[in-house]
Amino acid sequence: MPNKPNKPRNWIAAVLGLVSPPVGMLYTAQVWAALAYFTVGIAVGVAGFLLPAWKLAADCVTLLLAVVGAVHAYRLARQYPDDKPRPGYSRWYGILLAVVGVVVVITAIRAFFYEPFRAPSSSMLPTIPMRATLIAQKWGYGNYGTFGGTLLRRPISAPLARGDVIVFEFPEDRSISFVKRVVGLPGDKITYRGRQLSINGEPVPLRPDGNYYDTEHRRDLTRLVEALPGREYGVLASERPPFIPVHLEFPLSEKCTHTPEEISCDVPAGHYFTLGDNRDNSRDSRFWGFVPADHIVGKVVYVGS
Repeated sequence: MPNKPNKPRNWIAAVLGLVSPPVGMLYTAQVWAALAYFTVGIAVGVAGFLLPAWKLAADCVTLLLAVVGAVHAYRLARQYPDDKPRPGYSRWYGILLAVVGVVVVITAIRAFFYEPFRAPSSSMLPTIPMRATLIAQKWGYGNYGTFGGTLLRRPISAPLARGDVIVFEFPEDRSISFVKRVVGLPGDKITYRGRQLSINGEPVPLRPDGNYYDTEHRRDLTRLVEALPGREYGVLASERPPFIPVHLEFPLSEKCTHTPEEISCDVPAGHYFTLGDNRDNSRDSRFWGFVPADHIVGKVVYVGS
């Protein structure tokens, strides 16, 4: 018997259920089932992103959800009463509106509140492994956008402290995201001599903390603990002599002086000085200068494995 004009079509329900189980449930007028599939799908996706070791398991669960959703939607369409009116949310325009609403909400969360990133390099070892999952807080840092686009720029209203790890647009190419640690605030005098960081003439306490094996380059590195007021974090040093870059040209480079032994910079207003924790394997403010405030995307609030 052919489907009644008011009745969900079996094959459409199955296809929609396979592509997106929540959409398949909406098509068959099952709102609560749609919410359940959506919640489980989001939970599985977040777990796979935040816990890379579980990514394969998460992918398998996602595939299983798609198959179950297709079968479930097909059966619901077959069992749908011929004389029961289909509500507006199960029609194409209702489904489209629901999908657009979800996309808008997700985009707003990523653009204005929290956005996930992947650590692009090993320059922040031992704090952040290469390709680790990061979550950056966006609200208050004025650079609102996502998926490579910018929606709004505002002045920074949330405080940044020395020791904060930030995501920012690379000053030499704003399409590239960098992750570094803030060590210099506007008005600070930053000196890096040997492996000793000094802020406003005061050496930052540094103590040895054993060794660290760098799996990327297959070598042992010295692990140190650097202590700023209210926080401590690990930094790495290689066995070779510390590298101090020669004088480089970058915006406001006149605020810096270089010698073979040290670099010293006066951080200008509206700018920040950053370093990577993997001190001998990091291109940071020692090489390309200061981070303008309007380049800051957000502050890292979560680091996954």
